[in-house]
Parts: sequence; structure tokens; C-alpha cells
Amino acid sequence: MEEARIAFPVGKGQVNRVEDVKTVQQLLNSRSNGTLSVDGIVGIRTQTAITHFQRQIVGMHSPDGIVSPNGPTLRKLNHLHIRRPATSQPSFSSDSGDSVSEELYLNAARELNCEVAAIKAVVMTETALRSAFISPGKPKILYERHYFRRLTQGRYDHSYPEISGERYKQYGSHELQYERLEKAMALDRQAALMSVSWGAFQIMGANYRSAGFNELEDFVSAMKNTNGQVFAFINHIKNTPTLRTALQNKDWTTFAKLYNGKKYAERNYHIKMANNYHSLTSRQ
Repeated sequence: MEEARIAFPVGKGQVNRVEDVKTVQQLLNSRSNGTLSVDGIVGIRTQTAITHFQRQIVGMHSPDGIVSPNGPTLRKLNHLHIRRPATSQPSFSSDSGDSVSEELYLNAARELNCEVAAIKAVVMTETALRSAFISPGKPKILYERHYFRRLTQGRYDHSYPEISGERYKQYGSHELQYERLEKAMALDRQAALMSVSWGAFQIMGANYRSAGFNELEDFVSAMKNTNGQVFAFINHIKNTPTLRTALQNKDWTTFAKLYNGKKYAERNYHIKMANNYHSLTSRQ
């Protein structure tokens, strides 16, 4: 089983990158039957869970409440992580087409207790409701070099600036995304796959655990068909309660902030989702 990794320290007063916090919350939940919300926020409950784990499990006499990338707390969390039985993908249908079918949308909406139009607004913003694939079994992706930089602590910034550095201003063609991914995989396969957003919903590989997978490679394999992509989206939303509530309430600002990152406003994700939802519902 692959070890969970974080790029920066998690805890009170630390960097607390959302994806790092979620990873720590998920690991802590494996020890406490899911009592923490996997929301990427270091609140009182998360702080308490960290210090309790450090005192009771790691054996620290004076817990510092910080989970460091190479520290004893993360090592112990990984060591004790109980591997849950792999969650099977639901058989909503035999659909494996190149875009999400109406049946899959309906089932996802029922699972998430939200409107079909709300889910479609997300997909319309991410991939324009077009094919989720560039060829059969090859999903649309975006390679995010700023993610790769974080996950590899910037050690490839100077030698491979085209795949490790600041966020891209322009992403380029679908083929270019795969070229970048292949270069990154040659350096660090896991970090590379985690640095890509996948399929119709553009779910980051870094979110594979919240998307319902024990292994990153299983998540990547699931992205090769629409059933797998919908399964991942449902789980990711369910396992992030604040995202689920935002989707149900069509609170696009909150949703975009959590789903697309803190710089969501630079690309107007919240506005695009709101406009797409309005466009979809006005046709009804």
C-alpha cells in the first residue's frame, strides 16, 4: 500500500495546504471511524485529534500538534493506517461512453441529494459537457506543475521548469498534458499522477483517497471510464461535507473555493458555474 504524503506541515500556525490537511484528516479517521470532517480546515477537532494521536500513539510527552512531511507523526499514521476493503464501484449502468450519460447524472444526483443541473454545471465548467476522453480509455487531463512542485518540494524547479514551477498561465493541448505527465512520471510517478486533474469532473489525483480509493493507481485506472469518474466524484463530494452542502445549496463561491482551490476567482470558476447552472435551468 502506498504511503500518504504531504508537501507542507499541518497543524496550528502551519502552512496547512488544503490537500495536506485532508490527507491528515483521512489518516486520523482511519483510527477513529471517521469522526473528523475531511474539509481541509485545521479546526479545534483536527488539532485535538493530532495532539491526542501524538500523545497516545506516537508517545510524545509534549505533543506539538504538528504533522510534518518527514516527521514521526506522519510516519506513525502511515504505519498504523488500517487498509479498508476496497470500495467497489456501483453498477449504475453498463455505461462506458465518452461522456457522462443522463442515467449516471440522475444516479449521482440521488446519491448526493442535489439537482442534476448542479452537477452538470460543474462538468460544464470543467469540460464543457463534451467528451471526457481524448480517445477511448484516455481521459482528458490537466497537468498542474505547481502541484508537482509542492509534492516534490521544488527539487525539479531548475532542472525541469516546464513541469515543476508556478501555475501555468496557459495549459496547451491535450497531447501536451500527457507529454508533461510522462516527463514527470519519469521523475516521481506518484507525485506526477497526483498532480493531474482527471476526466469529466477534473478531480485531482491528490484527492484519490477522498474519491474512494485506497490506492492512487486504482483511481487512475478508474478514470478510464465514465462509471469510474462518476464514482470518484460522488465519493469526493460525500467525503467533503462542506463541498456537498455547497453543491446542494448552489453556493458556487464556496464550492469553487473548495473544489478549484484558493485562486478560483482568478479564473472565475464561481461565476462560470453560476452562469452554467442558470443556462441549464432556464432551458427546462
